[in-house]
Amino acid sequence: MRIASKNQTGFTGCILCAVLLVITFQSPTYALEAYKKYYLEGLDYKEKNRCEEALAAFSEAISRKSEGKRKIRYYGMRYGTYLPHREKGICHYTLKQYRQAVAELEISLLQNPTDEALKYFKLAKVELARLKPEDVIEEVQTPPELKRLKEARTPNRYAVAVVIGNRNYQHRDIPLVDFAVQDAMAVKECLVKTFGYREGNIIMKTNATKGALENIFGSTRDHKGMLYDYLTPGKSDVFVYYSGHGAPSLESKKGYILPVDGNPNNVAISGYSLELLYGNLAKLKTRSVTVVTDACFSGAPLFKKASPVGIVVKNPLVASRNTAVMNSSAGTQLSSWYPAKGHGLFTYYMLLGLTGNADFNRDKKITASEIATYVSDNVPYMARNLYGGRKQTPTFNINNRDQVLVSYR
Repeated sequence: MRIASKNQTGFTGCILCAVLLVITFQSPTYALEAYKKYYLEGLDYKEKNRCEEALAAFSEAISRKSEGKRKIRYYGMRYGTYLPHREKGICHYTLKQYRQAVAELEISLLQNPTDEALKYFKLAKVELARLKPEDVIEEVQTPPELKRLKEARTPNRYAVAVVIGNRNYQHRDIPLVDFAVQDAMAVKECLVKTFGYREGNIIMKTNATKGALENIFGSTRDHKGMLYDYLTPGKSDVFVYYSGHGAPSLESKKGYILPVDGNPNNVAISGYSLELLYGNLAKLKTRSVTVVTDACFSGAPLFKKASPVGIVVKNPLVASRNTAVMNSSAGTQLSSWYPAKGHGLFTYYMLLGLTGNADFNRDKKITASEIATYVSDNVPYMARNLYGGRKQTPTFNINNRDQVLVSYR
């Protein structure tokens, strides 16, 4: 039998200890997770006033774990916070990127409210208020892919549309909807060229007040608004598009379109009810009705001290023939922007689908079902990638899934 020398025994023992140490520190207990690593890098860059690099690190951390945490363990027994949206917001504020600061700090306040996030949120809002609305964002040119509009096969001479983009809200605590007007203008152009609507049959309104909405769609007392006057009974297709804020009633859980002179705190009085909109549309003698809203109705961007609300809506349109109701997000979700494209994320993919991308069987017709499938395939994926795991699921209530929205050459 061979007996190891003392030196050999000691050397073997060192190797075993080294192996055990490697195994120990590679275990889940001691290994630093990737999102924490990037977060700590971001904090280090921020401390050195290297905000651009900090933003990149925080964004990488969010892509791996979007939800903030007030208390996490970094190394061993070392504890700290994980609030990447707050830190991103502070970096944006330092770089004088106030709109981005507000957006990130809003998310942070919704997830894990802190005094520091609230402080910088208020500071960023003050700076935004000093700017003219037209100076807040840089206009983004229409993406070339959205310029490739198909030409309608035949004019739809009796069709009528209402297109509304609400961007600039009068209440100082309500954030701008950056791309609402650009959304509305692009939808109007698509209606004229691809849907074949006559321009004189499109009611276009930007920054609509409650009075303007009642004038167009009617009130609780009378459904015969401007839209009613434009119709040819039994022959008119109706298309309604809205981009802007929506809001819930915290008491009734009903959803409301928020006019630019509205107040989310008394939305049952100052808002325009979705039930009223659908009810008045259902009273019209139309050939078909399509309603598209790029808005979230959870109240998430508007109520700082309340949880997002899932609204309940009675929709008499669903009993009608050839109706389609499409909304950009579900339940308590946010409706996202696509800043690089200058549009709401939902509106961008709806328009892109209408350029022909949603024509899956290449019959030069796009049905309600095809546009729903195309949007549903793309919006959740892009929301998740643009906003670090954010969920956005468009909703569709389509009476006739074979209903042809456009027929082009």
